[in-house]
Order: sequence, then C-alpha cells, then structure tokens
Amino acid sequence: MRAKPKFYSTALMLTALAALAPVMFNIVVDAYDHNQVVDLDLNKEEISVKAHYPLYKMIEYPRIKAPTVILGDSRARALQNKYWQELGRDDVYNFAYGGATVYEIYDTFKYLQEKVELDTLIVSLPLRSMDARFKGGMNRVPEAIALADDPFGYYTNWFVAKTGWKLLQDRFPVLAPDVEGVSLWPVQGARAAEFAALENITVESLLDPALCDECKLTAPVGPLVLRSVYNGHGFGLGSWAGYWPEISIDRDLPQLFAKQVGTNGAADWRRFKQSDDLWNKVEEIAAWCEENDVRLIFLIPPTISEMQRRISDFGLAAANHAFRERLATLAPVVDLDFDAPFTRDLKNFTDAYHFGSGPARKIVGELLMLIDEDRGRRALVEKRRGALACPATEADVSNAHSEGTLELLEGSSCRLWRRSNG
Repeated sequence: MRAKPKFYSTALMLTALAALAPVMFNIVVDAYDHNQVVDLDLNKEEISVKAHYPLYKMIEYPRIKAPTVILGDSRARALQNKYWQELGRDDVYNFAYGGATVYEIYDTFKYLQEKVELDTLIVSLPLRSMDARFKGGMNRVPEAIALADDPFGYYTNWFVAKTGWKLLQDRFPVLAPDVEGVSLWPVQGARAAEFAALENITVESLLDPALCDECKLTAPVGPLVLRSVYNGHGFGLGSWAGYWPEISIDRDLPQLFAKQVGTNGAADWRRFKQSDDLWNKVEEIAAWCEENDVRLIFLIPPTISEMQRRISDFGLAAANHAFRERLATLAPVVDLDFDAPFTRDLKNFTDAYHFGSGPARKIVGELLMLIDEDRGRRALVEKRRGALACPATEADVSNAHSEGTLELLEGSSCRLWRRSNG
C-alpha cells in the first residue's frame, strides 16, 4: 500500500517531463530567436521567416528600432536591409511580409507607433491590394504581436515547435526519419497558415449574392461610342490619357509568366472592388505621418507590361489612374508599374509580379535619392544608375505634366506623382 504514493509521484513526474519536453525544445531551438541563447546554426532567415513573416519581424525589430521602415508585400520585402547597408544606410528596417494585406500593413503601422520614433515610412501599395478580399483579408500581425510579447505562449506554441522541427530537419537531414512521426500534441496550436481566413468558408457563404454585387452587367445608356471617337481621352482619363497608352506587345512569355498573366491576372481584376475601409486605413497612416512630421512615401512596385495590360482588359484603366491621383493627395507616389523599358525587359523579373535582386538594388538606390541628402551616398547610387532613374533632381526629369492639384514628373522608367499648388 505504501508503494502507491511513490508510483503516483513517478507517474506525475514523467507526465510533467513529457509536457515540458516540447517547451524545452522551443527554448533550445528557438525558431524565431526569442531568447537567442543557443546557436545551432539554423537557417531561420529562410525557413522561419517564410513560415510566419510577421512573427519573425515582431521579435527582431525591437532589437533594432530603425527609424526608417518599409512596409508592404513580397515586392517590398525584396528591398532588403543589406541593399540599404551597401549604400551606407544602417538605419533602415524592412518590415514587409510575403503576401501582406493592407490590414497587416495597417496593424504593423499601429505597432510602430508605440515602439519607435519614426523618421521615414515607405509603404508599398499595389492597386490589387486595395480589395478587402485580397488574400482572404488575412491578418497574421495580431497573433505575431501576441506571441512576441508572451514568452510562455511562445514557448508552448505548437506552430513554433513545428517550425523548429523543420529547422532541425534542414540542418541535420539524418534526423528527418526519426522526427517525422513525433507528435507535438501537448503544445498549443497557432493559426499561421497564409490563407487561414479561408478555412471556415461554407457553401452558403459562397452562394451569397453580395459576393458578386459588382459582377452585374448594366445595359448601356445611349449609343455605343467606339474608342477611336475618344481620341485617347476616354475612360475617365481626360488629359492624362496620353500617359496611359494602350499596351501593344506581342511576344511569347516563359511558361510561368504566361500562366500568371492569364490566370492570376484574371483572378486579380475580374471581381476587383476597392474597399472604403482599406482607404480609411491608408488615409489614417498618412494623416498621422503628417501630424508627426514623418516623411511618407508610397511605392507602386513594377509588374511586367503584359500584366499591366490586364488592368485595361477588365475595364479598370480609369481606376488605375485614379488610384495614383488619390494616393498623391496623401504623399508622394513613386510609380514603377507602367509600360516602360524597365517593365518590358523580362531580365528584370523572376516572374510576372516579382523583380530580381539586381533591380531591387536599383529601386533601393532610387528611393534613397528621394529621401537622403547625403552627397556621398547619392554619389554611390549615381554610379550604378542605368535604365531606371526616378526624377530625384531637375536633371532627372524627362517630362512633366500637371492638372489641378496633381503633378507628374517622369524620369527613366519611373514616375513621381505628387500634389502641386494648383
């Protein structure tokens, strides 16, 4: 009879150890560098970051607190910190996430308000992200903030442990067969999937007529007027029509590019509808920057010319221009997404949406020319300038046009939209 307490004590101890094992695993492997105690030479910047972009950056940024921050999606993420450092700027932090939505950009901005005294904010904002349904309206930022601020939640988190297993498998391939069958059930779960917001969609919700309220075709009023009658001034573009000529380009694209232009391009624009809620968030960011003397720049990243043409294919040419016009009332807009030699050269792109590392360095240089007055750093940029040059100085301006309070300056494959005095 006296053996029972010892048995129960041993059982409780073994249970406690089993429960603590995943916690100890997270403490040692530390997939997102929460404590940085043990260095196992794991590829966290590749595996951990891509598994949960916001979590990695929410943990990393407080150690850096750079006053110049970049927000946006994978195109903005390509403007890496090291490219800025090559030009002598160690005070820039890239806070962009792959697949980021405006909801995530806004919540990251709110986070920054409380964490750092900003000097410059660069927000990458393509038109397609202004639809509230883009990426299912996902928002990974609140979870990332909660985990970054809660050590206990972090060390008991199932997703963090799962990422840790992937890191070990990558670093020590011989372990892969041994760990594949390991269960991590004692550890908490985390909704970190990129499209988690789509998990609970039901058949009834898909049949909701409101999902396609903008798909209804209305009967034309009055006679049909052909495009030639407009002489290029139709579609609500007015005197700006000459800056948006029809994109005429006939070539065979690589298979991936062609698929993206055809399939993804249609998905981007077939049901596109700008969200007033997202515009309110963008306007709030701009208002706060103006009130707090923070320099704000919007960036519209480039896509290949064929992808740009899909916007007009779905009748959104006027909306595409109006997007720039509206953004320019809030802050200067660096626009790289228009038909130009840079966007026609497929060597600049890894797919129809994304530019390569060489162009990324050039874009970083052009942004530096717009925000940095240091002659030495500007001289470094000028040495490697080529087909891409934004109108940072009067000598860079190849063309200018203004109407009302909107002004356009053109450089080489780069436009700058901004408010004028009218």
